[in-house]
Amino acid sequence: VDFNSGKLDKQLVSQFAGISPLFAKEVIHKAEIANRVTLPKSFIKLVDRVKNGEIEPTIIKGEKREVLYYIPLEHVAGERKTFSSLSELLDAFYFGKAERDRVKQLAGDLEKFLKNEIEKNETKINRLEVDLEEAENSAIYQLYGELLTAYLYMVEKGMEEITVENYYEYNKPITIPLNPNKTPAENAQWYFNKYQKGKHAIVAVNEQIEKTQEDLLYLESVLQQIETAAPKDIEEIKEELAEQGYIKKRPTKRNRKQQSLAPVLEQYESTDGTIILVGKNNKQNDYLTMKLAKKEEIWLHTKDIPGSHVVIRSTDPTEQTILEAAMLAAYFSKARSSSSVPVDYTKIKYVRKPSGAKPGFVIYDHQQTIYVTPDIELVSKLKVK
Repeated sequence: VDFNSGKLDKQLVSQFAGISPLFAKEVIHKAEIANRVTLPKSFIKLVDRVKNGEIEPTIIKGEKREVLYYIPLEHVAGERKTFSSLSELLDAFYFGKAERDRVKQLAGDLEKFLKNEIEKNETKINRLEVDLEEAENSAIYQLYGELLTAYLYMVEKGMEEITVENYYEYNKPITIPLNPNKTPAENAQWYFNKYQKGKHAIVAVNEQIEKTQEDLLYLESVLQQIETAAPKDIEEIKEELAEQGYIKKRPTKRNRKQQSLAPVLEQYESTDGTIILVGKNNKQNDYLTMKLAKKEEIWLHTKDIPGSHVVIRSTDPTEQTILEAAMLAAYFSKARSSSSVPVDYTKIKYVRKPSGAKPGFVIYDHQQTIYVTPDIELVSKLKVK
């Protein structure tokens, strides 16, 4: 190695067979100040780890990529997760990867559409909130109308404003703008009309805000479902969006018998052998919760976070099974990359669907809340192949 020409990591890669850029950079990093004394020591120490089988298989999740390595590389920034063997590391990394890649191919345009619709609804809510603020300020127009009526004898046509005593505030002077082309009575009536319009607008705008928020919540839930969907789930999501009027219906070759088939649910098995079912889209969620599950079985969903419906096929599951089911609910939700995710659970009989509610939307009570951190390794182990 030529210590005077720099780029020591690239020199290591070129001079030694089987040395990767990641290994070389870790050698340089561990040498701290790389010179003829420190560099060989750092190099040999890392090589010896391989020879002696002293490995800690690790996935490092950085901002832009994931790094898989036989040790937790110190020079790579990111969240680290270690495994007991390289096989377990690879199983965790590639679990569902082929499916996710296929889903991206199938749903790329759909994902863009949903993100665009979400952005439009967020903009609409902002605009409606401005309209609401203006409507709520309309109370001043009622005051103007009442004061003008009380002091009508002081107002003359052609005036642009008048200052009167506001008897609602200890006769504090208040200036009222006037339309010089209107008579005093017409000015007062104009303010009363404007107040009435504002009052009605408050109700209408609040209704629009509520409707838009419902649409936004629904679209976010569908987007989340695409992120955790299998290829077979995408067609059902498209059908649902077409039924809701978001996209055009496409003619399909599916016959009536195929259309009447119940959705196929993903199945998991807890460590004590209890079956856990997961809905991967709203059609599956509605079917699982409202039709398939029995009243005394346990239902789970992330608290105030878009996610899958999860049902434990047991009326009295163990704490471990509830914990594992909650893990599944957290993993198949918008919070799958978060820690300490709140998951509510209750009996199916306490879950109901409001009349006219969008697909997948339910309300529930008698719930308890458990906090879990999603674990892809556990999800992989629980899945029924």
